[in-house]
Amino acid sequence: MKNLNHRQRALLYTIDKLHERDLASRLMIVKSLFLSSHVEKIDRVIKFYHFFPHHYGPFSNVCYSDISRLEKEGYIIKKEKKFELSEIGKEALKGIEPKASLKINRVVKKFNSDKEIMEYVYRKFPDYTIKSKLLAYQNLNKRDPGLFTVGYEGRDIDLFLNILIKNDIDVLIDVRKNPFSMKFDFTKNILKNYLENSDIQYLHVPELGIEGEKRKGLLTLKDYEKLFEYYEKTTIRDNPELLDKIAELSRSHRVALMCFEADVNMCHRGVIARNIVQKENVEVLNI
Repeated sequence: MKNLNHRQRALLYTIDKLHERDLASRLMIVKSLFLSSHVEKIDRVIKFYHFFPHHYGPFSNVCYSDISRLEKEGYIIKKEKKFELSEIGKEALKGIEPKASLKINRVVKKFNSDKEIMEYVYRKFPDYTIKSKLLAYQNLNKRDPGLFTVGYEGRDIDLFLNILIKNDIDVLIDVRKNPFSMKFDFTKNILKNYLENSDIQYLHVPELGIEGEKRKGLLTLKDYEKLFEYYEKTTIRDNPELLDKIAELSRSHRVALMCFEADVNMCHRGVIARNIVQKENVEVLNI
């Protein structure tokens, strides 16, 4: 990690400032970063972490991954259950965005314990406590079943999970032919693990995917239209039972069809959804 990004430097700075107050626990670090984002709006200054509701309030897989990598690379040191910076970690702070450090300072100075910051976060941001193990069972009004589509282009795993959870998605159907991604968090088994940790069922239906070779050289809307016309005449026509199963599942669950593209019109999941709508007369929402 020779070239740290602004987000990682902000993480190091947060750890350093919390360490000065003997408060640099993992919980305090994550919750301080969350407040730097949601109260101080640090993401208006630098590209920052996203968070989603988890077992102990707002959580970030990417943040945890950065902590592990920074520790492995020698930027931070863990002593018992708290963190501090090494000499190279302190050296890396020279590159932090000044406006970001001001925002972090305002958060770090506000709380004196894990308990204090947790109580504040739970009180001020109840939307992020809906999966919490610390609260009694919440009998939340479940929204009606339905069918959705979602793409992960331009989203990290935390933002992606937050979108699913905020929309009460409980089944995600991966319609990629090959469930591998250069964004490794979205590779099949890794993604499945993240989803199951958030109580979302993962289903892979490769039969409705499109071969990678057929997606090469797509430049214009007409290219996509030609591909999807072929897809509709072959894959969709040959797999009516799979569309029926998806439609049936969406009558009892909130189901999201997932692929890569942000624009549903540039993705075959849109073709799948359109054909289900034509057969079942249901509404589909892209999230």
